[in-house]
Amino acid sequence: MRSYKTVGIVLHKRSLGEKDYAVTLFTPCHGKIQVMAKGARNIKSKFTGHVDLLNICEVQIYNGPKNSILSDCNLSTNYAHFGKDLNKFYVSEKIAKMIRNFTREDENSEDIYDLLMETFAALNIYNKETLIFEAFKVKFFSLLGNMPDVYSLSDTEFSHFDIRQKKLLKFLLSEPYSEIIRIYLDKKDTNLLQKMTNDLLAYAM
Repeated sequence: MRSYKTVGIVLHKRSLGEKDYAVTLFTPCHGKIQVMAKGARNIKSKFTGHVDLLNICEVQIYNGPKNSILSDCNLSTNYAHFGKDLNKFYVSEKIAKMIRNFTREDENSEDIYDLLMETFAALNIYNKETLIFEAFKVKFFSLLGNMPDVYSLSDTEFSHFDIRQKKLLKFLLSEPYSEIIRIYLDKKDTNLLQKMTNDLLAYAM
């Protein structure tokens, strides 16, 4: 397939030469893809304002002999306002980085794409960024197949998880964000949850 259309979210971009950008997109059917946006650094480029971080775009990709080329890009949704909120910006940037680091190219990723859309929608509505981020980690690790069954692990690095912690992980895994944001966690509980998800991150790696 030399040329195809898809929807994707911009996870990263970097300057390439004097006029171009190398853009990392995450798409539902092709997973993570790397494309060249030729001439995108020109102020009058048709890509100006479209290939910014976290923009959701309808794109057309041409698979050339050496590189994939972004031939068309139309902005659908953006979360540029996250940049005005330090917590939302920090969390959204971390999520984008995790997607880049843990997913593969040219792999059907509809479940992960849907989770990404749900997570950014939740960040857009609710002001519980830390809780949403920790829930995202649990859901993401599960979709990757790297989420351990903490209920069955008694003599491993997760043996220190008590039953309350395990129930919390199960709740974060199974419930939508609209229910998750109802949880109240004090500072101690929040720190503990972050420690738990960091343990899971180490396990996934």
